[in-house]
Amino acid sequence: MAGTLRPEQAEIILNYSGGKVGIAAVPGSGKTFTLAQLAARLIYDRRIGPEQEVLIVTFTNSAVNSFQARIARTLRGQYGLLPFVGYRVRTLHGLAHDIVRERPALVGLADDFAILDEKLALEIQRDIVTQRLPEWWDRMSGYLDPENDSKGARRAFEQDLPDLVIRFIKYAKDQRQTPEALLAALHKVDERYDLARFAANVYADYQRSLAYRGAVDFDDLVRLALDALERDERYLHRLRQRWPYILEDEAQDSSRLQEDMLRLLSGDRNWVRVGDPNQAINTTFTTANPRYLLRFLEQPQVAERPLSVSGRSAAPIVSLANELVRWTVQDHPVPDLRDAFEYQPERRRGTLRGLIQVTGPDDPQPNPLSEDSPIKLIYRPDRKLSPEKEREIIVSGQEFSLREWLDEMSDLPEGEQPTVAVLVPENSTGFKLVELLRHHEIPYEELLRSTTATRETVLLIQKILEYLSDPADLKQLKLLYWALLPDDQRDTVNATPELRQTLSKVFARWNNIEDFLWPTLGDRDLELDGIPEGYAWLQEDLAIFRQRLQRWLKATSLPVDQLVLTVAQDIFDQPVDVALGYKIAVLLRSVSQSHPEWRLAQFVEELRLISGNERRFIGFDDAEAGYEPKPGVVTVATMHAAKGLEWDRVYLLAVSSYGFPSAQPYDSYIGEKWYTRGSYNRLVMRLNLEAEAAAQLEALVNGNSDSYTEGDATLRARLDYSEERLRLLYVGITRAKRELVVSWNMGRFWQKGKEQENFPALPLVVLGERVEQGGLWE
Repeated sequence: MAGTLRPEQAEIILNYSGGKVGIAAVPGSGKTFTLAQLAARLIYDRRIGPEQEVLIVTFTNSAVNSFQARIARTLRGQYGLLPFVGYRVRTLHGLAHDIVRERPALVGLADDFAILDEKLALEIQRDIVTQRLPEWWDRMSGYLDPENDSKGARRAFEQDLPDLVIRFIKYAKDQRQTPEALLAALHKVDERYDLARFAANVYADYQRSLAYRGAVDFDDLVRLALDALERDERYLHRLRQRWPYILEDEAQDSSRLQEDMLRLLSGDRNWVRVGDPNQAINTTFTTANPRYLLRFLEQPQVAERPLSVSGRSAAPIVSLANELVRWTVQDHPVPDLRDAFEYQPERRRGTLRGLIQVTGPDDPQPNPLSEDSPIKLIYRPDRKLSPEKEREIIVSGQEFSLREWLDEMSDLPEGEQPTVAVLVPENSTGFKLVELLRHHEIPYEELLRSTTATRETVLLIQKILEYLSDPADLKQLKLLYWALLPDDQRDTVNATPELRQTLSKVFARWNNIEDFLWPTLGDRDLELDGIPEGYAWLQEDLAIFRQRLQRWLKATSLPVDQLVLTVAQDIFDQPVDVALGYKIAVLLRSVSQSHPEWRLAQFVEELRLISGNERRFIGFDDAEAGYEPKPGVVTVATMHAAKGLEWDRVYLLAVSSYGFPSAQPYDSYIGEKWYTRGSYNRLVMRLNLEAEAAAQLEALVNGNSDSYTEGDATLRARLDYSEERLRLLYVGITRAKRELVVSWNMGRFWQKGKEQENFPALPLVVLGERVEQGGLWE
């Protein structure tokens, strides 16, 4: 195996003998591979006993499945061992669930405690905000700008307030603060703390609602798991014996609770933490912070090991990423943003940090050749692009467009065609891009919150199950018939008044739906009068519709996954849709095992979340083994979702001052809503209410209420957000292997009651000047 490893990887995998190790990895250095190999090696070397496991903690469910697949392959193929023995891979919440479920009485829970579904938890919190707001309106309205339209401002505020409170509650739980403790502290402070006071009252009502149900939510799990470990030394000792080695992935996104839990479980002994502080993109309004990893690396008893060599990207792209980091740390015009990145280009304690090194001549995974790697920054100060024009240029323009590039690549054998992605700052931009790709008949896949094809397929199955859950509902029957009509027939009905009238008369005859579903006189009830000439298909179509309903209603006695398969076989004929139907069945079977008491109506609600794009469809994001880009197919993803992935060519869209601010006077910030007032001390023109609420909470937790000054948190949030967006741009750049295209649009947003234009993001301007001057990569 040593011949396939870089020296940095071999040092970690082959020479680890225990203790605390910190690894600051760069993009493309193989940190997942290295951790998976280390876990397998510990098992192979018999560092664990028969009743012990290597514990791997990672950030997402897809990463859990990827780690499991990698470790299993290594154990079976490389070492000839059983593939699923000797290790456990969990997210933080999954680990917390294991700990609490084993000893629920330690934290005051019944053995049969429930974990509240995410959807229901959010609904409860939103409902409480809506119920509470009228009695609090006199206080809360004080945060609105009196110069704005009162009705519109109130409407927007009422719409956004639940999200603010939901994040406040999550933040409070991350700080291990109970509503009782917060309310007691709030009795001692004045009206400056009204945001926190309102949110804490909602928090108290929400926790009472959970207690009434005998349930906890996902955010409670981590807090309660830590409570359990602190309360019972014998239980903690037993878990330490069970997991003698802990490997932590994505440690740059670790929170205080995660660090405290893993420190307890490891006994501060055999603990390996891997992460890239420069890819910390989940820190805004959470307790996650890369400083936890950086402080760990600085501890004298921690052995720091580098993963600084990357063969992912061509040298010019590596130079661009390194220059973004160097410029930010050394030359950014706002000194407070110069700590956005960790950058140690000179060896310190024997390691480098924040500097990507290209591979050596004998590396098993060398960088792509430089001459095949153009970098195109579509930026000129005198050229203003609308968002629509930017998307058109990227999709079908004359230079560097997807259409031109894919046409050039089409002659290559299928296995040799390169991969390509368009990365966007947020989902809404991605949805619009997908529509344009569809218009130009360019093949694509989505890694947005859920794909368009997924949402449409799930919506159709949802409508069928919704009707089957209440088959006496005539309105749902009509909606279902309309949803099942092919597009061309639906267009025909819309364009033909006589046909619409005929259908209305048909459904009006079936006040008793059983007369339609189970007729006693054969098919005579479907003999339709007055069908316009040329539309005889209608009668046959209604007969098929009835036959399907009869079959589906009989299938409702089956388990939900078999019901879905029965439906999917009847309505889908395209392989991709059949496959989606199968995945929906698998998902609902898994849900039914977790919720055996659920009826059909609850499964309909689960599908409504997916079709409404409120929840990522587990199983449609290739979570089982990790997403693999398909050659010749455009991947559309947010930059957040693209982390950990790579493509031959990458487009970064909408790199503007609104999406990537740099604390410049002309920058605007998504968190400062148009309807809010400024601070009373005139520090800011628009308060960021989420930031202000979090700052109020922080002051209460620290027992120093005088430390809160209105507006300070808004200013700090600007810097925090700007830092995170600089790191997000770095993540986007380092997804590209061979070619990179970066663009911006002037866009428009509302500020101070007026429509304003975007500017190019400051890093794009600076790097664009480097290109014009022939620097770095040309």
